[in-house]
Amino acid sequence: MGWRIVCVFLVWVPLAVYGQEKVEREYRVKEKEVPAEAREWLDDAFEGRKRVKWFREETSGKSSFEAKFTWEEAAYSVEFDLSGSVEDIEIQKNWEDLSGKLRENLGAYFDENYSKWRIEKIQLQYSGSPDDLEDFMDEDEEEGILTRYEIEYYGEGGDGKHLWEGTFDKDGHLIDKRVIIIPPADNLFF
Repeated sequence: MGWRIVCVFLVWVPLAVYGQEKVEREYRVKEKEVPAEAREWLDDAFEGRKRVKWFREETSGKSSFEAKFTWEEAAYSVEFDLSGSVEDIEIQKNWEDLSGKLRENLGAYFDENYSKWRIEKIQLQYSGSPDDLEDFMDEDEEEGILTRYEIEYYGEGGDGKHLWEGTFDKDGHLIDKRVIIIPPADNLFF
């Protein structure tokens, strides 16, 4: 009986530790492949924006469409589910763009949990209902909007060195994190 418990433990622990992984694949698609609802929502929410690049994204078993574009001198990505309903809006940020208190809280988290760390990418993320998100973009109306930060970073600590994706609340406190698995390239490099 005791060996069965040990076997279950040996199988379960690695699954629990590595169950929080992100494997992402993204590829370009033509605008006509994207649901009309997504294209119409984007036109309403971001009037006057220029060229949009559309992508299909496969992330850990979930599929979505993503629109990437520049608007008001910032890099945006807007994610839609397969039916065309908006899921979130992300705006690329630099460390210097963040408030002092937010940088302080994030720095404290990284210093406490990693012997070495380096931020690769910061995105300010807004989520809410499609109507609330549209009102937020059109009229700066914040009701019903959830603000978070999605940060990709290298962290070296007791469990090794990994590329992580962390989701943090608007004050810089960790909500969740997962290891980013970079799939091998299909190209040969010489």
